Amino acid sequence: MMFSANNKTRWLVIVLITSLLLPLQAQAKDKGVEVVVTDAFAEMHTGPGRGFPIFHTIEKGEKIRILKSRTDWYKVATEKGKKGWVYRDEFQNTLGLQGEMVDLSRPGREAFHKRRWELGVGGGDFSGARGLNTYLGFHLTQNISTELRYTQAFGSFSNSKMFALNAVHQPFPDWKVSPFFTLGTGNITISPSSDIVQTEDRDNGVLTVGGGFIFYVTRSFLFRLEYNDHTLLTKRGINEEVDEWKAGFSVFF
Repeated sequence: MMFSANNKTRWLVIVLITSLLLPLQAQAKDKGVEVVVTDAFAEMHTGPGRGFPIFHTIEKGEKIRILKSRTDWYKVATEKGKKGWVYRDEFQNTLGLQGEMVDLSRPGREAFHKRRWELGVGGGDFSGARGLNTYLGFHLTQNISTELRYTQAFGSFSNSKMFALNAVHQPFPDWKVSPFFTLGTGNITISPSSDIVQTEDRDNGVLTVGGGFIFYVTRSFLFRLEYNDHTLLTKRGINEEVDEWKAGFSVFF
């Protein structure tokens, strides 16, 4: 595996992209939300599914209260006291009582905002080598989390194993595409895959700076795209820098 000693600045592109992102529309909670139906009509079913009969039609301009959600269905109550289930897609243009847009988020969004633990796997390029990684994260707040990471890289001349503890900052956790930045430290062990180039393993401390984007997919699943710049603290007086690009999926709970 080959390492580059040049100063890496490509991760700053992430910051520039982040500055171009626009905030998403305000979110609305699933429970106890009063809205105005602006679609042509909305059909009320006796249960949360297409197989349940339609017993009432909500007309455009009617006020309703959203009581709870189940999969892609909302239980609602009209001003006249009728209660039933409406399919989510029939609320595409729903407005709040003040005329503001209301985002009736897909199932899992509320759990996404309140998540505590994340477990993920991924892979990518580790300074020219094939890298595989896994991580366990714990959210201290919506914006700050810690992650314990393990990465293994397989190169032509050497293999590497890296353990790291990182702090992660999400400045906009409510965004569906949420940027994040990482700062951490750890240890890397480099083992030769051939006796020709090296006979002993190398252990070095590692400092990591990076960032990327978290994409909310559905329910409890996330897609993650990330770049890290690792600085290897060698004993030779000249530090080495390692590029890492990776992508992967994770679940939260």
